[in-house]
Amino acid sequence: MTDTRTTPAPAITWEEVSWEDPRAAALREAMDAEVGPRYVPIRGASTPPGRPTGDDVETVVLALVDGEAAATGSLRRLPERLEVKRLFVGPAFRRLGLARAILAHLENAARARGAHELFLQTGNRQPDAIALYEREGWEHVEVFAPYDPTDGISVCFRKDLAPPAEG
Repeated sequence: MTDTRTTPAPAITWEEVSWEDPRAAALREAMDAEVGPRYVPIRGASTPPGRPTGDDVETVVLALVDGEAAATGSLRRLPERLEVKRLFVGPAFRRLGLARAILAHLENAARARGAHELFLQTGNRQPDAIALYEREGWEHVEVFAPYDPTDGISVCFRKDLAPPAEG
């Protein structure tokens, strides 16, 4: 006899929150704990350049899965561009498409702010992130400020923000 029971799909909801929201802050701390050690052999204990603050962040997207904070990403204003920052999906919530969905939310937020292109930076020791951005149509660009093009760490991307397809 075949078991026909299925697990219900998780309920995913979205919120735009402040930089200081404790749920988003906890996810950023988890990101630092997971990703930070990858760069210690290169950077030592120094703080990575270009860290966003509440003063330069335009919006923070928070994904909730069954009410639990699962993923976050931010849109930051730099002097000449908007940039995706601090995109992270908690380990228990990976493989649900949340990273792609956060990118889409941030792209739409950038369009709503009049942007025609969007930028992001990641590190060379984050191959999963690099693969995601490449799959989602982001193109490699030269390292831009505030990142150091000589540090050998930064991998930068740009994406044209064509209007979303109607449908």
